[in-house]
Amino acid sequence: MVLYRLQHIVSTPFPKNHQEFLRAAGEFRGRLSRLKAATRVADYGWYPYESLTALPVIAELWADHYEDLRHACCSGGAADLGCADGDFAMLLAHFGIPVDAVDHREANFNQMRGVEALRETLACGVSIHDIDIDEPFSLPRKDYGLTFFLGTLYHLRNPFYVLQQLAKASDWCILSTRIAQVTPGSRTRMEAEPLAYLLAPREANDDPTNFWVFSPAGLIRLLQRTGWLVVNQRRVGCAVDSDPVGRGADERMFVLLKSRIRYPDLQVRPLDGWHAPEGDRWRWTAKRFSLEVVLPSECRSSEFALRFTVPPEAVQAHGSEVALTCSINGGLAGSISCKTAETLEFRGRFPDSTPAGAQVSLEFSVQSSFAPGGDGRELGVVVPLLDRMSQGTHRIPFRVS
Repeated sequence: MVLYRLQHIVSTPFPKNHQEFLRAAGEFRGRLSRLKAATRVADYGWYPYESLTALPVIAELWADHYEDLRHACCSGGAADLGCADGDFAMLLAHFGIPVDAVDHREANFNQMRGVEALRETLACGVSIHDIDIDEPFSLPRKDYGLTFFLGTLYHLRNPFYVLQQLAKASDWCILSTRIAQVTPGSRTRMEAEPLAYLLAPREANDDPTNFWVFSPAGLIRLLQRTGWLVVNQRRVGCAVDSDPVGRGADERMFVLLKSRIRYPDLQVRPLDGWHAPEGDRWRWTAKRFSLEVVLPSECRSSEFALRFTVPPEAVQAHGSEVALTCSINGGLAGSISCKTAETLEFRGRFPDSTPAGAQVSLEFSVQSSFAPGGDGRELGVVVPLLDRMSQGTHRIPFRVS
């Protein structure tokens, strides 16, 4: 049984800048604290940690991108994933944002009675969903502007899968999780290596639902591999020799993420020599075409790959070889040739001097005698298109490593 008193709080427009957001969110936090003090959740009580204490860190994290995030929330709605009592969901609903509060009743501290009590008490339109994201899952909606994903990652058995699925659904994400610089007892330093520590049951906080604690480098690597661009990051808590289990050695990393899957232009953008997409399935290139690539800023990239197809008419009619080369700043980056119609992956290397985060132009050239009759276009190779993005762009099958 949940006891509550109706405390309807009229929604207010989403603040225009991050300073106003922090002020208005602080006022809401105070009202929410007073409401919880006056309201009882039977049997279990409220979630014991105050989620909105993270507001100053989050305001600092997104200060330079606030307008983009504000627009994303207002136009695409939001999700509070691993919502606990749904404090952030209620805050966003207070600002008039459609919000899905998602948690798993079996694992939630009070079996989601807290978030349900807040929704009823505040008489707000937050939509509540009981979803186990550690199993194959679908979110309530296919598209979100922003997802809050705070203090949940280390509770997941399959963090790679969850982050990858989330990158397909949300434009932006604010994530926090525990990290560690050393293993328990300071036996091994792990901070600079892409590692994770697997906890024993009840090893941390006497909680058997804790699993993976990543090193800082491991968390960044995980985010990169699951389709995210790390836009900004902050670390709070234990600054020296944080570890996965000690109460006094608890360090958290907050990261602002933007989906590379939903925003393919973060990674690669077609420049010259591309014909219009055909049937949302492929694009012909000209015999000279180019790509602009923005490399990940977190680590240096050494290689790249582009998938392409040599169509049957390009080789059967003339019996000639088709060759594709790429140059960067006038230097040869790679080449490939074929005499049969097939789908291939062109692989090349960035110059050794290319720094992390660099913007690089790739100039491709197709050597072929193929000249289709009745088509006035100059045709080179076919590039298959992967997914049609919600923003109306196409994802080119290009990757870096």
